[in-house]
Amino acid sequence: MFTPQRRFTRLLSAAAVALAFVGGAGVVPGAVTSAQATIPQIRGVAVVDMQKVLGDTKQGQAARKKLEDSSKAKQEKLEQKRKKLEADTGKLKSLQGDKLAAAEEALQKEYMEMQQIYMTMQQELTQQESRVLEDIYKNCQTIIDKLAAEKNVDLVLIRDDSTVLFVEPGLDITAELVKRYNAKYPS
Repeated sequence: MFTPQRRFTRLLSAAAVALAFVGGAGVVPGAVTSAQATIPQIRGVAVVDMQKVLGDTKQGQAARKKLEDSSKAKQEKLEQKRKKLEADTGKLKSLQGDKLAAAEEALQKEYMEMQQIYMTMQQELTQQESRVLEDIYKNCQTIIDKLAAEKNVDLVLIRDDSTVLFVEPGLDITAELVKRYNAKYPS
């Protein structure tokens, strides 16, 4: 239950937090805290849409095609294994007794092998994708450093719907990054 004294304490706490955000302006004129003195003023901010970079750069497109081809080949291998298991399962109807038990056991082993192949395939694709993304991100970093210096920008954020909800279109340097990336890394 909130008593008047507890409400007053919360009000004072809220005022203290507000003053901290404002920097204590008006409390002691001309007083600057050590935290304020060490944080430089930000000249500018820009954003980059890395999903667009991955989709629009020649290297990103080539990497995506390579990953898709690799995935397709692995999917085909898995599909062949699945079809063989289905065919072998159909043959069980004609078996009885020990032969049926042995065939079911063999099928169970093959099914487990197929699951293992699938899990290995997923891990390989994930590792491949991680290596590709890491290379592209590293390449982007050098270009972004130069772009930020040219545009007097101190902070470049990755544009993502969950982190950057709104950005003035002029602050988005993705198109320039893609253009320079394609010139520097043709493929």
